[in-house]
Amino acid sequence: MADEVIRWATPALYFRRTATRDHDMHGKTIREGDKVLFWWASANRDDRVFDDPFRVNLTRSPNRHMSFGQCGPHVCLGMHLARLEVRILFEELAKRAKLVEPKGDQKFQHSNFVGGIKELPVRMQDL
Repeated sequence: MADEVIRWATPALYFRRTATRDHDMHGKTIREGDKVLFWWASANRDDRVFDDPFRVNLTRSPNRHMSFGQCGPHVCLGMHLARLEVRILFEELAKRAKLVEPKGDQKFQHSNFVGGIKELPVRMQDL
């Protein structure tokens, strides 16, 4: 469940890199020196990887989302802690609330790099 929440609400928006050599990809040539963008949300909605990618499926398995990178030098060192935090948040919320629903408009933080909700008023109905 935590991985689906993280896949859906990817905190990193994009990375930009500079190609160090020419590379052919999907019929296009990326030239050495070209700037290349990787959009995390787009990767996490790729229908070649995810069945019904625009639907939240808390039981999705496997869930090879790209939110933390998958390997190599740019993998997120905090990914295990983030998964644990999200899992515990929902486990504890489920013990306490019968219903959680929006009570107002969400406000997003202002950032060109990291996406996130700054405010999200909710109403909770206790168990």
